[in-house]
Amino acid sequence: MGLGKTLQSICILAGKHFELSQKHLEIGSADPVHLPSLIICPPTLTGHWYYEIQKYSVNLRPVLYTGNSRERTRLLTRLQSYDIVITSYEVVRNDIANLESLKWLYCILDEGHIIKNAKTKLTKAVKCIQAQHRLVLSGTPIQNNVLELWSLFDFLMPGFLGTESSFNERFSKPILSNRDGKAKNSEAGNHILFTIKRSCTDMNSAVLALEALHKQVLPFLLRRLKEDVLNDLPPKIIQDYYCELSDLQKYLYDDFAKSKGGLSATDMIKTDKTNASEGGQRHIFQSLQYLRKLCNHPALVLKDNKEAIDAALGHIPGGTKTSLNDLQHAPKLQALRFEES
Repeated sequence: MGLGKTLQSICILAGKHFELSQKHLEIGSADPVHLPSLIICPPTLTGHWYYEIQKYSVNLRPVLYTGNSRERTRLLTRLQSYDIVITSYEVVRNDIANLESLKWLYCILDEGHIIKNAKTKLTKAVKCIQAQHRLVLSGTPIQNNVLELWSLFDFLMPGFLGTESSFNERFSKPILSNRDGKAKNSEAGNHILFTIKRSCTDMNSAVLALEALHKQVLPFLLRRLKEDVLNDLPPKIIQDYYCELSDLQKYLYDDFAKSKGGLSATDMIKTDKTNASEGGQRHIFQSLQYLRKLCNHPALVLKDNKEAIDAALGHIPGGTKTSLNDLQHAPKLQALRFEES
């Protein structure tokens, strides 16, 4: 994070779109077909991309392809008139029937490791996007095993690393066997000498596989380390802002604590029963997730439930005269606004 992936991608897009526009002017004939570029990212980053493009580029016209189904449908016919279309992975998965027929200049995946599993519907949908150029941005391209790298390259250059099964046999299995540090035939009854020889063989196979994989993929990877740009980064400034819960948040917090779910979670923590079953752990995490959302903004837990909203507002002083979206119900947002000012 913070090493320049977003800014460099914007520079690439701005440069390419400017180059094409200059060619159009030099030709002097009818304008060729205009191709927008598509940026796919987690939903929490769509606004960030939109803001960064407007901040650092003067020749790009971005648009957010987000919102509900009706809003997206209304915008669909006008996407080709923009330079940059910013959307989320979930939207691509849901709207792939409409998006796969469109042609794009660039398709950029932010946090591209999201498509590490080649078998998910989301990954299959993303790989249906038609683009002349493809980029994957990720600080963690490999999170669990080297097979995840195949899925990323299958999006970038389909067929470059062969099929998934051939990649698994050639690279993934030898590297994984050496990482585990175990010889497959080191079971009881085998000679120690044979085990050592087998371990050495596995290690050599892993080294050869890793070297071969590096030679094949490194020309297409740009890795930037923190020390490479440390001198260009401003000094880190940490500011702590403390804010109390609003009256609405306090009511909802206390209401949850008295509920069956809250009492059950408290009992599990006190008696340390969370290790008893996976269901207990999941229940604890769901409770924590609920409280986390509540502390961010009450709307995240009340959502569109009008009855629940009216009931909650009716339990706080002057609440019936306000709206759930009023800033007074979310002190955290007030603190953030104060920080920006």
